[in-house]
Amino acid sequence: MSEQTITLALDEIPDGGAKILEVREGLKVAIFRDGDRCAAINNRCPHAGGSLGEGEFDGTEVQCPLHGFRVDVWKGVGNAGKPVQTFDVSISSDSVEVTVPAG
Repeated sequence: MSEQTITLALDEIPDGGAKILEVREGLKVAIFRDGDRCAAINNRCPHAGGSLGEGEFDGTEVQCPLHGFRVDVWKGVGNAGKPVQTFDVSISSDSVEVTVPAG
């Protein structure tokens, strides 16, 4: 399976928050930042399809704004063990690279 790498400046992602990127039709990625580390997950909540990148992020979990479903952004696991797709992230000085499967 081929991959696509997205590169952006670290300061484009708010510390303690998220940036949502539309990678392609049907796939949006939410990139969360906690200080000098970042995690990237599928933006779509597995519970009701809400935008996880718009939820409240506490440094470990994000709460979906629709119904409060919580997802651990580092492990890719939500309430009741529901999985959320995660993507590889690498950080070098002031840039972030996120690798997603090509569509």
